[in-house]
Amino acid sequence: MIDPVAAIDALLAELHRQKAAGVRRVSVTDESLQALRGMAGVAPVAASPAPRVGAASPVSADRAAASARPIIVVKPASAIPAVPTQPKVVVSAPPARPLPAPPVLTLPAGSKAERLAWVHAQIARCPVTLEHLKPREKPVLGYGSAEAKILFIGEAPNVEEAEAGRAFVGAAGELLRKVIAATGLGDGEVYVTSLMGWRPEPPTAYGKRPPNAGEVAFNLPYLRAQIDAIQPKVIVALGAQALEALADTKRTITQERGVWREFAGRPLMPTFHPNYILHNSSLTVKRTLWEDFLLIMEKVGVEPTAKQRGFFLAPPRAPAGEGAEG
Repeated sequence: MIDPVAAIDALLAELHRQKAAGVRRVSVTDESLQALRGMAGVAPVAASPAPRVGAASPVSADRAAASARPIIVVKPASAIPAVPTQPKVVVSAPPARPLPAPPVLTLPAGSKAERLAWVHAQIARCPVTLEHLKPREKPVLGYGSAEAKILFIGEAPNVEEAEAGRAFVGAAGELLRKVIAATGLGDGEVYVTSLMGWRPEPPTAYGKRPPNAGEVAFNLPYLRAQIDAIQPKVIVALGAQALEALADTKRTITQERGVWREFAGRPLMPTFHPNYILHNSSLTVKRTLWEDFLLIMEKVGVEPTAKQRGFFLAPPRAPAGEGAEG
């Protein structure tokens, strides 16, 4: 099943790409508009009757039908303000529930694995987390090795993750695992978790929203406890939500990615969330993400091979005239 909000994100990205390519008008059918209204949780409206066309030629009839279609006008760049590299669907969040003070956690004595298991148990039985769960949802826990060199932090859980009770399931998780495998790092060297233990309540049945400041503040002690238990060499913030929670910055993930920061006394690398790559799968975007992972590999003492350094580079152009018939 396609995530409606992800589909809208992809549509917006494609519209911006076409605008950059010089397209100024895009026709949209009534059926497509009704589908978009449904995804956004807006009640459908009755389609306007098409204008009557008399005994006109097939050419004039085609023109009349085309003129009846809704038109999206893509204005020149000079006529509209700049848009962020990663377009977002803005939704109105429901009234925020008042949250108690963030929990105070003190790790018990024991091995890294024992301490991490204790943190998981605290999240799983947290009364505030349990209160925010919908039917079929579970507290969302991280997974991976307690001896991990790299700790990956994603955004707030989506529907799939909340129902599975596990971070990074579905297509985004599969892509992340493929990227990690390409580095040569094994399962025993990574740990993956979410920013929060529950899914923020969406404004519509099929919507989603980022966590608010209170929700992030309440969940941050659990995140810090996972970091303290594992003591990774590097932390990776995947996407804007993780960046905003871990770094004091007003800059976007596009501006911050690839630049080392610090969190909890450890190097922090912001980079794109796998969902962004799924919706923007150009060679340039893939290479940008991979360059961040090359930096991560070097930081944990893994020297990339020549082959790895060449991943997602555009093939060199053949010299002019090469291959031409004589």
